[in-house]
Amino acid sequence: MNINKRNIVVVAGMHGNERMPVSALADAGLDFILANPKAYKKNVRFTEQDLNASFGTKRKNYESKRAAEILREIGKNEVVIDFHTSASKTPFQILIDKKMISLAERTGIKRTVLMKHNIKKGHALINYRDGISIEAGAHTDKVASKNTLKVINSVKKNKKHLTILYEVFGEIRKPGKYVNWRKHPEGFIPVLANEPEYERSGLFGLKARRIS
Repeated sequence: MNINKRNIVVVAGMHGNERMPVSALADAGLDFILANPKAYKKNVRFTEQDLNASFGTKRKNYESKRAAEILREIGKNEVVIDFHTSASKTPFQILIDKKMISLAERTGIKRTVLMKHNIKKGHALINYRDGISIEAGAHTDKVASKNTLKVINSVKKNKKHLTILYEVFGEIRKPGKYVNWRKHPEGFIPVLANEPEYERSGLFGLKARRIS
């Protein structure tokens, strides 16, 4: 696959317990990078630290070393599609640079989130390589596997689709009832709410607004 004459590299298993995209890609015989094989084997999110917050950290732990390996595998002129799953059944995609909207329009995913407020502090894979992260669906929902393959097929066809753009501008730090994509009475749209890994650190989701 390529876009604008740039090769696209597919990544999955950045978090070892986000298994649906990995199995979908493997069963289909597609080439991809299994980002965190150690955590995937143990069926845990990570072994020492979040791999998707480890790029450029240069620490001595496994995830930091693995992040450096992945960057060596992906050329600086290549483009990444990085598959994840979340608590939300609704698929969506994340970008940090508007120049990747062209790729986002070709995935067939209806919701695109511009991560203006970066909770990975600049150490996610797409901070170091051009690309998008795709939340393919709920963690254990087989629909996430189907969505993964739909994205691959859509990108291969290279046809533009309508996508709605949202912008993350802040964090939800107050416990409460938040429904992803349903406007909260305080005026923001929750994204990545109800994620146990985030809630343990006091992050109950992200605040977004629709911008186009």
